[in-house]
Amino acid sequence: MSCFFTDLEPPEYPIMNVKDFVDDELLRKVETYIDKQVLDESTMQGHGNVTDELYRRSKIHWMMEGNNLQKLLPVYKELTFKIRDINNRNWRYVIDGWEPFQYTEYDESYDGHYDWHIDHQPKTPFEPNIRKLSFSLGISDIDDYEGGDLHIKMRSEENVYKLSRGEIVIFPSWMLHKVSSVTKGRRRVIVGWGQGPFV
Repeated sequence: MSCFFTDLEPPEYPIMNVKDFVDDELLRKVETYIDKQVLDESTMQGHGNVTDELYRRSKIHWMMEGNNLQKLLPVYKELTFKIRDINNRNWRYVIDGWEPFQYTEYDESYDGHYDWHIDHQPKTPFEPNIRKLSFSLGISDIDDYEGGDLHIKMRSEENVYKLSRGEIVIFPSWMLHKVSSVTKGRRRVIVGWGQGPFV
């Protein structure tokens, strides 16, 4: 496990990067499930769910199909258990639940990318919880694509990650981040968000 800090001396804005976070068996379950799904064009949430190809271009699937829930439960259980453990040892955010995971593909054929954004959503009277913790889990082998780096702003610096298969990056949802254009191949990830009260 690699990270930017120890449990004794966390920095002000920690980011966790863990290689081999899950084994290949879990990733194969995801791939078997995704092979039977129809992917949608990504949209801009909070902007009327419109498509803006200059800002974001990818194919997505929300992993919440009712008929496949039993197949997905082991994936949700393992990921949320491990991420909760990391949260409890580091950020200690109150996480009440999880949004449905999103499978995302970025392909060279359409210049797959996602410009600078944050996942943290402002509190509204209709949404008592907000996104507190974000993660991105690599499904592709590291040699399957070029470009497609995850950039996360940390003060004036950028941390850059090229995710390998089974590797995860976990970070507070208010941190500015982007995915650079995929210039070769296809980048496949699962992304998700732990939610909690606005405090």
